[in-house]
Amino acid sequence: MQWATGRIRAGDRTGLNRGIAITLVLGVIFLFLQLYDYFVLITQDDFTISSGVYGTLFFTMTGFHGAHVLGGVIGLAVLLARGMSGQFSRRHHVAVEAVHYYWHFVDVVWVVLFLTIYVIQ
Repeated sequence: MQWATGRIRAGDRTGLNRGIAITLVLGVIFLFLQLYDYFVLITQDDFTISSGVYGTLFFTMTGFHGAHVLGGVIGLAVLLARGMSGQFSRRHHVAVEAVHYYWHFVDVVWVVLFLTIYVIQ
């Protein structure tokens, strides 16, 4: 996303679309991996939201984060559609900047969640 935003700031619409497409694919992959993680935890490890305080916190925090990633993926899909139709330029790309900052917020939250849930636990 950072690269895509830099490309449209330089007036490169093709670079913008490529960057958004890559970010969109990575976001979808993240969501599928999160669902796979849930499936493994629930079916193989018998770890659910009712597995005590840690289970409740784990599924609530990662679930809310996943919901925000889904919102970001939807935003990226809208940006990509608009970008492919040529709606953004070097001077007019406020929506790109907005999704850019939202996506970075989601990234930072994930780093904190990953460290506290998966690493430190």
